[in-house]
Amino acid sequence: MRSYWIIIVYLALSVGCSDDSDYVYENEIPDSMRTYFDSFALEASERGWSINWEAERISGSFDDIDTDAVGQCETYDSGRRVINIDKTYWERSSDMQREFLIFHELGHCALKRDHLNDTGAAGKCISIMNSGENLCSIRYNSATRSAYLDELFL
Repeated sequence: MRSYWIIIVYLALSVGCSDDSDYVYENEIPDSMRTYFDSFALEASERGWSINWEAERISGSFDDIDTDAVGQCETYDSGRRVINIDKTYWERSSDMQREFLIFHELGHCALKRDHLNDTGAAGKCISIMNSGENLCSIRYNSATRSAYLDELFL
């Protein structure tokens, strides 16, 4: 009888303590993020990359991020990757700021890029993958967008 209880306790613990490996990916990208994910995939395609969110198991979510960061690429042992965006930052951001943030995080999650803190002329950050920890200025706007994206998808 004792071995019967040991088996029940073992099964209960193994079901209750699952890790991410049994997560079923459902292409969870919030509607307000989807436009930027789609734009990223289009820009990638124009530069020779093929991005498939479902195959890559990349999704997005809004969260309260407790660090100074406003976005994060979270990677799980199973290979699933989630872009977490601070919802307060998102709500007060412009379209261009949102695109920059999503593209930066997808640079980590989809392109597996690290931060690049190199500085160009006049103290301009040369990459959208800048960490924000150095003193260069990020001048991401409609006039500089194409050059930043060309660098992103090298």
